[in-house]
Amino acid sequence: MKKIIIVSIMVMVISIMTMSDSLRSFDSYLNPSLLEATGKRDFFELEISPNIFIYQNLYRGIEIFSLFNSEKLTLDLEEINKALNGDDLLFDTINDLEGHFIVHIFNFGFGFVTNGNLKSNIIVPNELIKLIAEGNKIDEQYKGTILFDLNSSIKAGIYGSYNFDGYTLGIVYNLFLPIVYTKKSDVEYLLKTSKEEAMTNFEIDVNLDLYSSFNNGDIKKIDFNTLANDLFSDAPGRSFDVGITLGNPKNPYMGFSLKNINIKKAKVLYKIPYQETIKFEDETLESTITNENTIVELSSPEEYSYPIGLSAFFRIPVLVIDIIPYGELYLESKLINWGIKLKTSLLEFMPLSLGIEKNFGYWKASLGFGLNTRIIENSTEVSLVNKEIQNLFDINSITFKTHFALGF
Repeated sequence: MKKIIIVSIMVMVISIMTMSDSLRSFDSYLNPSLLEATGKRDFFELEISPNIFIYQNLYRGIEIFSLFNSEKLTLDLEEINKALNGDDLLFDTINDLEGHFIVHIFNFGFGFVTNGNLKSNIIVPNELIKLIAEGNKIDEQYKGTILFDLNSSIKAGIYGSYNFDGYTLGIVYNLFLPIVYTKKSDVEYLLKTSKEEAMTNFEIDVNLDLYSSFNNGDIKKIDFNTLANDLFSDAPGRSFDVGITLGNPKNPYMGFSLKNINIKKAKVLYKIPYQETIKFEDETLESTITNENTIVELSSPEEYSYPIGLSAFFRIPVLVIDIIPYGELYLESKLINWGIKLKTSLLEFMPLSLGIEKNFGYWKASLGFGLNTRIIENSTEVSLVNKEIQNLFDINSITFKTHFALGF
């Protein structure tokens, strides 16, 4: 009987201390109308949110942290080959920095939204690592390709919204430009050993074509004035996002949105060719770079745009916890992102969250925590990420997302 009373008291205390936590402007990646912050800042909000994602499949667990403490970094290709267990070496980054300033006047919302995005991907084939680690056969040539992909861009937009009878309609009109991106960027390698010449030749040919909306002078020194001048020129693309939420934020409600509806594609006026040949002959290393620091103005501009996407979410409050399933579909690539978030708040000013998601081919298990007062809020989310859900706790990568907001 005592145990039942103790358990009941604990449940009552936890219930009193925790309560359902409504979606915030931090969650506007689910739907742009959520920029109409449903939190405590009902008049205005200034916010910035960095999101850092770096994934690699070589080092696991505590090995990652030990690298930062080591005075000397030694790469043992035999150990690397063994650790990869037949997989290609993968290094992937998806990072962005988002910010907004929103003002609320009666049933209307107005503001500005900015976003900078960087994505890169490098895949080194296991065949190459195995060849270097275990050696190659005499008088045979080995050819292959190292894949490299880069995409960075900036976007700025004007936000407007209207609240009516339990509905919120939000629209963002965007200007966007690519900073630097690749279209086709294979890095070729050749490895051969000659018995007659008693020589081993290893050659890497880097042949990259980078594209940008910025010229030679601008790309070396990209600052606020450069970005502002280019964004308000004739070069940037134009698109809009539209979202609607239905229902009272304190009750079950849902949202639907269309993202990246292109009005005009961005003009890409410059190409940056980069060519480098690295040769290793026995103990001699030689590198030759051509077209260094050369930017070519294209006679016929390239076009750049963001992929069109659909998204939906549902907020289901259950006792003191919000259950929020969501999904995104990008039409051109047929990529589907989805996830389930659990959100609550301790003592009404300490938001907590748990999540399991699959974004851009990666499984993610997240834990979020923060501090929310009426004027200042910080929310931080730490996630374990892996290509395979059963390997999440190998800790190949820990991603970090945080939000800072100021307002009233």
